[in-house]
Amino acid sequence: MATTRTQHRPTHASRQRKRLFGVTLTMALAFASASGVAQAAENSPASCTGIAVSSLAGNPGVVAFLTRGFHQEFKDAGLPPGPFDSTFSKLHLGSLEGCLG
Repeated sequence: MATTRTQHRPTHASRQRKRLFGVTLTMALAFASASGVAQAAENSPASCTGIAVSSLAGNPGVVAFLTRGFHQEFKDAGLPPGPFDSTFSKLHLGSLEGCLG
């Protein structure tokens, strides 16, 4: 009797979530790099959300624009944006590169 192997294939929602995550982080990194704002210290207790938002401090309206766009992309894909927001806020990786890398 032959055994069958089931292969794990990512669902459409999973692939969509990964794509959205990559696009959002790329945009945030591009804005942060362009702003030239100093990054948080390596021993900073700030969350990744705090570090990312502070890296955009010199650009009025950018955080709101990115947040609305990010949330809309998730909603359009039929996914709630809250779990990503929550997870990203719980990360404390010490630098913008650490959070976005």
